[in-house]
Amino acid sequence: MNPIHHVLDIQAPPEAVFTSITTAEGLSAWWTATALEGTATQGSLFLFTFRGRFTPLLRITEIDSPSFVAWEGVSGHDAWGPTSLQFRLDPVEGGTKVSFRHRMGADRPDDAMASANFNWGYYLDSLRLLCETGQGKPYRPGAPGARVGATTVD
Repeated sequence: MNPIHHVLDIQAPPEAVFTSITTAEGLSAWWTATALEGTATQGSLFLFTFRGRFTPLLRITEIDSPSFVAWEGVSGHDAWGPTSLQFRLDPVEGGTKVSFRHRMGADRPDDAMASANFNWGYYLDSLRLLCETGQGKPYRPGAPGARVGATTVD
């Protein structure tokens, strides 16, 4: 699988960051404004709506509050191929160190990897902004200039 890895510091406690990455309210405030979920427990499914056919349905495969959550792709994420996401949160002075990993299918073209890497940088900064200022910059369907979660052709 092709890896994407980002590390960033957020000036907020791990519990606040964890809530932002494991609840529909939190995810809707920094990733996509249309995140639907059950509960933040192992096996829970979350549906994320972006543009066109890119509507990732992800399952929580591992969760350890407030330090770790792992997801696997179930459907709707063809641009990524087989996929898994991980967020590891470590307390640091003044906040939280976030280590994010996205493993995409090995057969993904270079342009798809580059687009996903760029978009994750954008959205992880949105997570940082949400946790530090209360205002993220999630994808909003129909918004001019909205970032999309993957390279898609519609």
